[in-house]
Amino acid sequence: MNLHFKAFISIIRPVNCFMMGFAVILSMCLAFNGFPPLNLIVYGFLSGFLLTASSMVINDLYDVKVDLINAPHRPLPKGLISRSGAAVYGFLLSLLGLFSSLQINFTCFLIALISFAVSFLYNAKFKVYGLMGNFMVSFCVAVPFIFGGFSVNSPNSLLLYIFSFAAFLANTGREVTKGIIDVEGDIVRNVMSVARKYGLDSAGRLASIFYIAAVAVGVVPIFLGLVSPLYFPFILLSAFGFIYDSILLVKSPTPNTALNVKKRILIYMFIVMLGVFIGGYHGWKF
Repeated sequence: MNLHFKAFISIIRPVNCFMMGFAVILSMCLAFNGFPPLNLIVYGFLSGFLLTASSMVINDLYDVKVDLINAPHRPLPKGLISRSGAAVYGFLLSLLGLFSSLQINFTCFLIALISFAVSFLYNAKFKVYGLMGNFMVSFCVAVPFIFGGFSVNSPNSLLLYIFSFAAFLANTGREVTKGIIDVEGDIVRNVMSVARKYGLDSAGRLASIFYIAAVAVGVVPIFLGLVSPLYFPFILLSAFGFIYDSILLVKSPTPNTALNVKKRILIYMFIVMLGVFIGGYHGWKF
């Protein structure tokens, strides 16, 4: 495969994009209590995937100097993609993502537009404010679950709101964890992450609090009777992972530990998503 083509793929972090696309499909199915029309599924997936992809490209554009230290392997600091090329790429991905959301309904377009605006403002301005920026990223991660409900005109799913909040908490913990990894490079842009402002120990403890809080919220649907027993093994497995890595971060909040934790957190979040998808089943219609 051509090296430059691979660079255009890697810069969007395909795993993150697929997770956001899947999150939209999951929420659509749960809100609809079945599989909605195929065109809605396609446009919903594309909205989540493409807007996440655009945010990744825009993030790398603003962080190119930081990435020379924190992530020199990425396409922009390696010179595999020019800054002008990345800017055009990010702009096209944004347009396509917003266009896809508009094909669903106008409410979804507005939600997508707000999410894109928050993501852009984070990258352009608010990342330097540390925890506030972390919350902005987590808002964008939590939105797809609400977006899915509105896409099928069923925005009142309590399960989706609970899971959206759990995703917000888990991702905030992950963003704080990333601050531990990036503490050296963040000096370049003067990003006041929790790790830079209060130290690695405090960042490790705060990230752990968010992870444990996400687990606590994740078990709420069980007590409310919103999920079937099929949900139990998924939440138990992910809870074990969150708690294990929380302990690791508290005991050893080093960049190397944080890097490994950051990677695993996505796996735990995906496991819970599968659990919600399977355990949220209540007589789906086809």
